[in-house]
Amino acid sequence: MLDSVRARNRSAVVFLISLAVFVPALLIPRSGDDHSVRIMILTFSFAVMLFSAVWLLVRGDEARRLIRLRAGQGILARWTIDAARWEWFRRHSQEWDKQKGLHPNDADFTQIPGDAGIEVVVSRDGILIGADFHPLEIDVRITVRADWMEFNQVIPKPNGPAFRVVLRLPLQPGWEHLAAEVSQAYQRVTDARKSDRRPLIYIALFCFVGLPAVTGLVWLILKVTGWVE
Repeated sequence: MLDSVRARNRSAVVFLISLAVFVPALLIPRSGDDHSVRIMILTFSFAVMLFSAVWLLVRGDEARRLIRLRAGQGILARWTIDAARWEWFRRHSQEWDKQKGLHPNDADFTQIPGDAGIEVVVSRDGILIGADFHPLEIDVRITVRADWMEFNQVIPKPNGPAFRVVLRLPLQPGWEHLAAEVSQAYQRVTDARKSDRRPLIYIALFCFVGLPAVTGLVWLILKVTGWVE
């Protein structure tokens, strides 16, 4: 179980260190004819910087969702699972995980509930199970059972099978209606997003404005520093 805020901070440190190595190696005027060591430093630092930047974006988004949830923003439901029910469902979950063709439960049931039990908080873009946080997208598929519920998140990948996150967790007796309320809330958000064209506008701006601007900036830096004629 990895804390999203700590993961964001670590990736930010790696990004800043790689940036601090890459920029001087690029901007310091060239001297001599052998640039093999300098090119190696540039290549390695750029690769680390690129990877850490992507990781920073991912973890930064998760951290923002977690911070909003902890601040009480967009909360849809909140309930507490007592220790007996947590242990009961943990045993069932372990048996289900052994079934062929059934995706294992990604919720962290190794957590030990205290006297107050395990608190579950569901917001519009994430779920916190004790100390275990998972971001959720609006297209998450929610299945409501009699005394438990399942969140099934499918994240497509360009190559290979899609990445899946499946969270199964129990409902405390007397609070079963919360599952239906969460499902209906996500359905309303999904219906509202279908008519929202802003994502398409953002993609178009990135393709026709952002990419040319970044390409021009990189070329200008290379031209000024003498890497290209």
